Amino acid sequence: MTEKIKVIVVDDESRLRRGIEKLIRSNGEEWEIVGSYASGQSCLDDVVKLDLPFDVLFTDVKMPLMSGLELLTRLNERVSKSYYAVIISGYDDFEFIQKAMREGALDYLLKPIDRLEMQVCLDKIKAKFHKNEVLAEPESKNISIEIATQWIHEHLHEPLTIEKIAGKVFMNATYFSEYFKRKTGETVLDYITKKRMEKAITLLKTTNMKIYEISLATGYTDTKYFSKLFKKHYGMLPSQIRHGE
Repeated sequence: MTEKIKVIVVDDESRLRRGIEKLIRSNGEEWEIVGSYASGQSCLDDVVKLDLPFDVLFTDVKMPLMSGLELLTRLNERVSKSYYAVIISGYDDFEFIQKAMREGALDYLLKPIDRLEMQVCLDKIKAKFHKNEVLAEPESKNISIEIATQWIHEHLHEPLTIEKIAGKVFMNATYFSEYFKRKTGETVLDYITKKRMEKAITLLKTTNMKIYEISLATGYTDTKYFSKLFKKHYGMLPSQIRHGE
């Protein structure tokens, strides 16, 4: 008897959730829906409390209270078994989420879900499953950290807050802050400062930009504060670096 591929589907829109389940079931009897949830929290509760076995997780990325990315993050802290995750995303955030996809570890589907794209996705999962390949190592899927750090790097010149960054990965700010510290060993704000200082010293050494321009380019409107922070970080003022002292 062929081992069934156990699937969990999480989407707060019941019509879409039922549609996804219908597409999966129509792909053959080897697919088994073991969980259908309208929220990330209810899914997490069942998986943890009931020790619910599953091989594949389909989850919408934007949901109230707990997003799909936060669900993945929390599951990865509690589930030791490997599984394959598929993010379901709307157009507005699709390109952003797509950046963080890792080959073979995570897949994505764009709403409205195309039947052919779903077929390709299921075929890929099925091929890996029957080859006994590891679907996804939980520890390799620190996707929220990857997305957040990438976004920080691209917006160092802007005012940045933990709330704003956490919002970009659809996570609660307090939980994201704790998770970031646990995974990287430094706070979000310390990480931002470090990256801003690295950008500042690069600009000092490779451009003719004035100090106040570099200050603005690294997110500081107060040049004196920028210089003070720079000296604290490197032991020298920006002007001393510029003049090779």
